[in-house]
Parts: sequence; C-alpha cells; structure tokens
Amino acid sequence: SERLFMEMADAMAADGWRDVGYEYVCIDDCWMAPTRDACGRLQPDPTRFPGGIRKLADYVHSKGLKLGIYSDVGNRTCAGFPGSYNHYELDAQTFASWGVDLLKFDGCNSGTLELLAEGYRNMSLALNRTGRSIVYSCEWPFYLRPTQQPNYTEIKQYCNHWRNFFDISDSWSSIKSILDWTAIHQDSIVKIAGPGGWNDPDMASGVTGVPISLQLVIGNFGLSWEQAVTQMAMWAIMAAPLFMSNDLRDISAEAKGLLQNKEVIAINQDPLGKQGYRITKDDNFELWERPLSGRAHAVAVLNRQEIGGPRNFTFSLAFLGNGLACNPMCSVQQVLPASRDWGLHNWVSSLSVEVNPTGTALLKV
Repeated sequence: SERLFMEMADAMAADGWRDVGYEYVCIDDCWMAPTRDACGRLQPDPTRFPGGIRKLADYVHSKGLKLGIYSDVGNRTCAGFPGSYNHYELDAQTFASWGVDLLKFDGCNSGTLELLAEGYRNMSLALNRTGRSIVYSCEWPFYLRPTQQPNYTEIKQYCNHWRNFFDISDSWSSIKSILDWTAIHQDSIVKIAGPGGWNDPDMASGVTGVPISLQLVIGNFGLSWEQAVTQMAMWAIMAAPLFMSNDLRDISAEAKGLLQNKEVIAINQDPLGKQGYRITKDDNFELWERPLSGRAHAVAVLNRQEIGGPRNFTFSLAFLGNGLACNPMCSVQQVLPASRDWGLHNWVSSLSVEVNPTGTALLKV
C-alpha cells in the first residue's frame, strides 16, 4: 500500500539510509489494478494506492529520495497483472508523468525470445524518449540463459543493470548458489560491468509486506551474523547494485550498522567501476579481489566451511593485482567483520587471515 512505502521513505530519510547513499524506494509486482484505464494506461490498485503513484512519487521526492516501479515485457506480469507488451511507449510516458525514477522490467509471459529482446529494446528507447532520467533494470539475460548465451554487449547498450540468476531467498543456501554461479560464469560477465551497466546477481519479487524486494536479505531472519557479513562483503566485491529487502521499521542495530557501513559502501560504489572475481579456491576457502580506483584492491577471504570454529587462510600478497597490488609496498586495512589497520606490507609478504565458518574477511589493500 502507499502507506507502507511512505513509512519506508520516512525511515530512509530519518534513520541515515539516505545519507549513506540508499536512494530508491522500489515497488515490485502487484501494485496495479487488474485492468488498464479507458485510455489504455496502467493504473494503480485504487484501494491500496488511493492517492495514485504521482502522489507517492511526490512524497518520496520530498524526502530527498527516488521512486522505483515494476512492469513486465510480456502481456502479463509474473503475478498476472497487465504487462507492457504493445504498450511500451505509453507505459514509459505514464511512468515519466508520474515522476518515476527507476523501472524494474520483468520477463514473464513474453512469448518468444525474439519478442523478449524486442520488448527490452523498445522499452529502453521509449524511456529515453520521455526525456526523464529513469534507471532501467532488466531481467533480459536471466530469461535467455536456459536456451542461449546472452549478448552482454547488446544488453548493456539498453539496460543499466540486468538480472543473471534465480530469485534470492532469505537463506545461506541461496547466497552460496549465487556466489557459485557468479564464479563459474565470471569470465563472461565480469568484463562487461562498469559505469552505466551492472551485473545484478539476483532479484526477488513478492516478498510479503516488504516494498524493496531485491538482493540484500540482511536484517531478516535466515542468515547468521557471519553470513550477513559475507553477503555485504561479497556484494561489494561483485559491484552489485545494493537493494535491501527488509523492514526498515523493525531492523536490528547490528544489521543497520552493517548495511550502513560507509567503508563497504565505498568499495561497492568505487568510481573505477570494475567488478571483482574469484582468484583461487582452496580447502573450503575462496579468495576474491576487486580492482579499485587509486591502484587499490578490495580482497575478500570467504570461509565456506560450515562446521567447527575459526580457521586461518594464508596467502601471498603477490597473488593480488597480477603481482602489482603490493609492489613494492602496500597498506592493508580490514573493513569487515570489523575495522582494523594491518599496517604496511611488501609484495613478498604473506597474510594470515582468521575467518569464522561461513564468514568473510573484507580487506582493502
């Protein structure tokens, strides 16, 4: 309902979320009335959104925030509401007239893959023709992958970020599957990411009572603390858009502190815009790195073991940045699970990092 989204906007403005960079309040599927209006335009459910989307957008904007909305490339959304097929121009103009700032464009009920691709291209062009700056979130490659390899060069021409994998759920098994898929496919997806276009590791829709239904499940109930740290660290390494899926009115202080960690957000939002990748996997440890601006690197040491206690992982700094990250010297700062200065090291040094089961140590080198 509009009341729920207004309350989330209030929380984002009052509780520091906006100040650390969270900008968008995003509506997912099921916001629409079952039919279009007499002029063929999408319309919100009159009971749950009695003021209309324009009023909600104005309220969100008054809080210094932006509004995201949902539609579908096919003739029906995934939940069965009216889709945008054959209405791309009209729907883009409608969203712009309402003051919408982001469109998540799903891929259900699209018919053939040719119609899917044509629809994603047409909506991109239609959004641009409105003259309004609207972030375009696509699910194009996810719907292509069962039958063909996505052309990420083309997708980046039309989309600002794009979904690659199945819906995330509030569970450690879901986080693991996303990390595994990303590492397996990193040779094809890492090189395309950069300013203007990003790999979105996952999306979810229809989270009951939650208006922001993508990606970060920190602050819910399915992850331990170590696993929450892992998600935040690895999403920063992957240069993933940070969308929270939680209830900001009832979030713990610990989860809030993790999601608002400015050092992690700075890594995620690094202006160089390069996505990170896994460089080694050994004895249930994974070592990931992400090149950053200023010749720096973010490094994640992930302990995939799920039993026992903390374990140490030792690696040579010559592994990092093709041997250049610490040549001849570098400073090492631990960012997660807690901030700590590890001092100066040289390129022949080794680091030994202690990590709890299912946890991650995030470093900046």
